[in-house]
Amino acid sequence: MLHVLKVLMAYIHKETQDAQFKTFLGFAVLGNHLLSTEAVKDYPLAMCHGFLALTKPEYLCYADCDGNFASRAAVIAQIRKASKRRVEDAEVGVDASARLEALMGAEPIGGKTMAASGEGDTKVGQELSHSKEYTADKDAMLSILEPYCDILEGLLAKKQDQLRARFLKATKLTEGDLKDIHRKLGVVAAMVKVFSPIDARRSLKLPAFVGPESYGKSTLINHIVGRGTDSDVMPTDPGMGTQVVCKVSPSSSESFRLASDEQGARKGNVKEMLAEINKLMKAKSDKGELGIRDMDMILAQKEFHPPVPMEFLDVPGIKESTAFHTSLALSMASSLVLVCGQVEKLSTQLDDGGDLQLLKDIVKELGEPLPIQCVVSFRVSGTYFTKNRDNYMNLLKVKFPGCEIREPLWMDFFDEGMSQAQKEHQVDVFMQVAAQGIDRVIDPYKKFLESVDDMNRFATAIHEFTVQDLTEYQSTKDTAIASMLECIEGYDTADGRKVETRLSEAMGFDVGDFLKDVRSSDAYPRFHVGLASEMKNPVTIANALLIDCRLATMSWLVTQGRELHYQSFGEVYSPVAEMCGITEGMPDQAGVSKAFVSRVSQAYECFNTQDDGKLNKEEDMQYWMKECCCKIAPYLDTTPFTWFVTGFYIVVGDSKNKTAMLSQIQKVNPVVREWSSKGRMAGHLRDIKFGDWVMKCEGLTGRDLIDKQFEVMEECCETFREIAEASHFLDEVKGNDCMEELLEFSYVMMERIFAKKNIHDATWEWTDFAKWLKKNAGGPHELRAKSAQLAKAEPTEVAGISREAYELMKTASKSSVTWKTRLDRDMPECMEELQACTRRLQSHWGGSASAGAALLISHSVKESLTKASGLSGGRIAFPETAKIYNELTCGEHCKVSVQEAPGPNQEDSFIAHAFEYIARTGSHVAIYMRRPDTQTYDPLDREKIFLEKLATQPHLTHLFVLWTPSQAGTKPWTIADSPKWDVAKEKVGSYLRVDIVAIGGEFKVEDFLKNQVVPAISVGAASAKANLDHIARDVFKIRNDFRSVVSEFRTDMESTMNTTAAMFHDSMTRGIRKDFDNLCSNLKVPKRAKDLKFQIPSKGFLAKVPEFTDRAVDRLASDAAESKGDDAEDVAVEVCMELLARAFLFNVMLGQVMSMARFLARHTYEKVLDPLLDNIAGKFFMSGKDLMSSLKEYVISKETSVDSEAPAGMEVRKMRLLMDMADKSNFEHMYVGCVIYMLMPALYATIIPCVYNPDSAGASDEAFRYNIARARSMVGDHDPWDQLQSLLSQASQRASEAIRPYSPF
Repeated sequence: MLHVLKVLMAYIHKETQDAQFKTFLGFAVLGNHLLSTEAVKDYPLAMCHGFLALTKPEYLCYADCDGNFASRAAVIAQIRKASKRRVEDAEVGVDASARLEALMGAEPIGGKTMAASGEGDTKVGQELSHSKEYTADKDAMLSILEPYCDILEGLLAKKQDQLRARFLKATKLTEGDLKDIHRKLGVVAAMVKVFSPIDARRSLKLPAFVGPESYGKSTLINHIVGRGTDSDVMPTDPGMGTQVVCKVSPSSSESFRLASDEQGARKGNVKEMLAEINKLMKAKSDKGELGIRDMDMILAQKEFHPPVPMEFLDVPGIKESTAFHTSLALSMASSLVLVCGQVEKLSTQLDDGGDLQLLKDIVKELGEPLPIQCVVSFRVSGTYFTKNRDNYMNLLKVKFPGCEIREPLWMDFFDEGMSQAQKEHQVDVFMQVAAQGIDRVIDPYKKFLESVDDMNRFATAIHEFTVQDLTEYQSTKDTAIASMLECIEGYDTADGRKVETRLSEAMGFDVGDFLKDVRSSDAYPRFHVGLASEMKNPVTIANALLIDCRLATMSWLVTQGRELHYQSFGEVYSPVAEMCGITEGMPDQAGVSKAFVSRVSQAYECFNTQDDGKLNKEEDMQYWMKECCCKIAPYLDTTPFTWFVTGFYIVVGDSKNKTAMLSQIQKVNPVVREWSSKGRMAGHLRDIKFGDWVMKCEGLTGRDLIDKQFEVMEECCETFREIAEASHFLDEVKGNDCMEELLEFSYVMMERIFAKKNIHDATWEWTDFAKWLKKNAGGPHELRAKSAQLAKAEPTEVAGISREAYELMKTASKSSVTWKTRLDRDMPECMEELQACTRRLQSHWGGSASAGAALLISHSVKESLTKASGLSGGRIAFPETAKIYNELTCGEHCKVSVQEAPGPNQEDSFIAHAFEYIARTGSHVAIYMRRPDTQTYDPLDREKIFLEKLATQPHLTHLFVLWTPSQAGTKPWTIADSPKWDVAKEKVGSYLRVDIVAIGGEFKVEDFLKNQVVPAISVGAASAKANLDHIARDVFKIRNDFRSVVSEFRTDMESTMNTTAAMFHDSMTRGIRKDFDNLCSNLKVPKRAKDLKFQIPSKGFLAKVPEFTDRAVDRLASDAAESKGDDAEDVAVEVCMELLARAFLFNVMLGQVMSMARFLARHTYEKVLDPLLDNIAGKFFMSGKDLMSSLKEYVISKETSVDSEAPAGMEVRKMRLLMDMADKSNFEHMYVGCVIYMLMPALYATIIPCVYNPDSAGASDEAFRYNIARARSMVGDHDPWDQLQSLLSQASQRASEAIRPYSPF
């Protein structure tokens, strides 16, 4: 461990000497300085937080700290590339099948697409993958926008006139510039945060409801959703209006979430949840604390049925403080719904200085003009509206030039003169108008890149201001870093050695003596009573004692790890910490705040790691810093270092302690299992061919020696690589002693979180946490509630509630193989069937019962029937079919409408648009005209898909297919002869009757309409209702069957929940243990880990690094010079700085070891410990993730409410320790400690020793012999050389010093 400390200190020392790093570190801790010192009196809190975020090392490393530390040009360039990639992927758009799904909410068609090429699925898949890509891009964009906005908020805050004046004086900006930049960047930040890549592709209409504050916008939305009656969606209490933009979407069940929240929607009463968040936002707004980081969008779902995919945007009342929200909503909207009152008042509000002047400015800045729909709903009578209708139109045309002004609507639903029928009619009219909004492409990338000039301008201003306003900090920073260097250079390792000694003693203590002390001590009642009472089961007692021994050891190691960090790095960091105002008395023992230490370690980790994609490992030192050396830096932080130290010691020592402890209890001879890895490592160390390396360098001088030294260094790295790969610590789990021991340790300690031995009677009992968990486990109660909801649910609600119950069951079934198998096998089909039925029930059909038939004809078919063709001699190609088409569209026998595809090359869009049309008009009967030149009697592939889609819509009851048979007169065309047209027979769940009608010959349009179409229309509504009733009966049957399964499951799970702690312990030794062992033995390491080979700097690269070769100014004459005379060249005097080069190589290899070890540990945790947690958590009706969250909640709550010195407080401390141990990151750090413990000897023996001895001025094997002897002693292997040194040391100190081999340390 002492050697590890030296390595980390050397790493800090090298980096800190770099002049650029000093500047980098100064800016990296600037935010900590502002937040932790008297500076907060001069700078508002928002501004300090802005600086803290702006100086994050992972982004600061891309900036030119000397020229403009606040610039993010490199990050912006990456976002520009990401934007270009998305544009290329998006150019093809979404296929007609995806559009159809969005329009109709119908079930998928078995992976088929409307496009013959089948590219649609790929595009949808790309869109889903882009959701993950966008998350990374979003974080990058917000990392720039939010800090800028924080600083702007601080500058523009009230009572900051002096600060603002200093800023404006130091820069070339005006106060107006600051406000303008603030609003623009705020809107971009909000759009970036709430944007959803999947929603961006939907053919969606988004009317935004805008107006003065308290003008009834939310009330209007409630009535539109409720078709004229208050649907109680949006809260409308006085003084509690909308505080953030809220998007209301149609859904079968109510739910709510924030757009930025990735945890998913919360089910429940939308109005209550909205009121709660509005209250919180209003409180922050009243205190002046509402900032850009609070900008979000509420996503609410409520059942309603728009004619096309449509969602409503409820926008806060327009005022200066909500300008961001208005701009955000309008930048996404397809139309602007202006909610207003009397026209005279509206005119005043839109005048300069009026309440709505800001709205005019925002609309002007949009770039793309929005259609404006004026809705008069605030205390206006129908008579007044009728009289002033034209005045509204004329006023808006003047105030919003360039925008399409639509016919105003009167929608004052509180007017007593408006009947319910009129209300429903007005809602239908509004829906039809809103459905005609523009197609808006929501593109946060474009919006972000349009603001780059403003960002660059403000970044320059920040840098200029910081340099001028914080001159004292700059000078103090240089002094503090200089002191930090002095601390490293004069670092006394005595304290480190003391800790090292204590750690070694802790892991090698005599268990027998320890137990004797325990027996005679009253300090450990568990141990004392357990041993003195002669219990019947000594194995269980021994195991319980061992658990507590492990807890005590782990607690001690964690404490000593923190102490060791303080004694080493705390001392080194202290000058910079004091500069930042961080002194003793801070929360952690080191006297250095956790945030500060993390920021400093991040600075070392990120410095010089920026990558423009052009780094070359044969040319750039920066490549090796980024890919290898910086991987060491995380262990400069307190928590990673603490758990690294714990892992370094605990796993190896635990094996010895376990054997000794159990043998003491059971009175058997202890046999400590020796790790096979240690024996193999000792063999590897004995096989190092250091003699060959020395021989290569013997007799060489000058440049020849230097080149050979670099060659030997490369070979030393290759040797270490071979040893590391042969150990399999970095690419295997099975046979990996380190990982097997750590997994075993983690498994055994996991039980202690839930169960422990009672100190009085040695029986098993639940821990306080397990009791708390069982009491608060919501699973059984939630399932019971869901079952009760299902019993009363409407048909359209069953699918949503069933899905929630199913998810609860899936979570809880992870501990039951039987139930997990049953649910995975049976339930998905049941859930999908329910969802399909719900989609059919919810599919909205507009219009009225008197709607006629819809004629469905694609653009290409219509064109062939209406335009002359050159192939037909300038005549219409199919005159008879054209005549029938004209009679259908122009006849007076039946109301018939025509739906056309949007363009000549968009044949695939025809089906989606046809559905949109017939749904809007409410037709129950449709007439489809086939292409006249179609040859096959059966449906084409495209027509099959069309029919299958139609077959799932219960509102469409009858379809007539018209076609002139290609073999008319010789082959009949009827359903009997072509049964594939009968989808009601072909597809289960179909409600559509299809009649195929051959046209031509005796066919007459009038007879067809009178005898077939009109009767179908007359019974259409009744047939549709019968279809819906039939679906509802199917839903209730599935519901009843599902409730039976829920009841059975709940009974089983409640029985499981009532198990005793002893039964839980038994499962940990049997069932769960078996599953755990299977996971361990069957774990496969991903190919990536196997391919992750060590990278080794080449000898050619090492020779190019100037620091690794030192050359004198003077030159010497060579032997050749004397023989050749004056023409000979003198020889340069140069030497290889071998120790520097080897220190660099040590960091390169150590960084890679740490990185690979973390990868393997992370993979193992996810594949073994995550399922283990799920298995255990299933017994408490939750997932492993929920379990860990509950444990954290429990520990935090108890730490603040329980006396830490009382028994209950000691138990909470143990829970905190176990919780930290079970954390994935800490598991990674412990494994890294284990691996370094095992591989450090190989590093020490191969890479550290120098082949050149400056004392003898030649090649020597002394350093290798010395280091290999030390390395072999680390793994318990002894070497004659090591014994000789010991004898010489005892015989004569002087003799020992005289022959002691050279060591760089």
